[in-house]
Amino acid sequence: MRIPDFLKPGRGLGMFSPMTLVLVFGILAIGLASEYGLVQFKDDLELIISGEPLAQTGDTIPMDVQVQLINNTDALIQLTAPTPCKVFKWVLLDSRRDFVQAKAEEICPQVMMQATLEGNHNTTEGFVIDIDATRLRPDSSYELHVSYWGVMATLPVDFVF
Repeated sequence: MRIPDFLKPGRGLGMFSPMTLVLVFGILAIGLASEYGLVQFKDDLELIISGEPLAQTGDTIPMDVQVQLINNTDALIQLTAPTPCKVFKWVLLDSRRDFVQAKAEEICPQVMMQATLEGNHNTTEGFVIDIDATRLRPDSSYELHVSYWGVMATLPVDFVF
């Protein structure tokens, strides 16, 4: 079988054609390895949050927040937090990334929290947080930043005034 002239070094496409072929085959190899599970690009722990504001009562807007912590590994993962109050934390920021509100400080026992999450499993928990409506502006959008067992995630929030 004869090799076409444009594939020979120094002919046709020039000196970059061998490097181009190496890059194309490298990208294909990574894509196939990812598709068949040989390579994973996910974090070991993944946090998915969802939520929606409920009806306003006075100056408070309660917000129902669901957190799902996913173990993407085959191994058991140990979860730790320095106190019970540090397991679930949240901060609300506006569109300019300015602070609006955070979880209120509370008296918390100084007890180390520990839990385990089996491989390829998840845990879901629900929380209701109270947003101070007097801190919100109708001309701004908001983001809720949540930390659950030390894993962070962000949720865009639209408040109806």
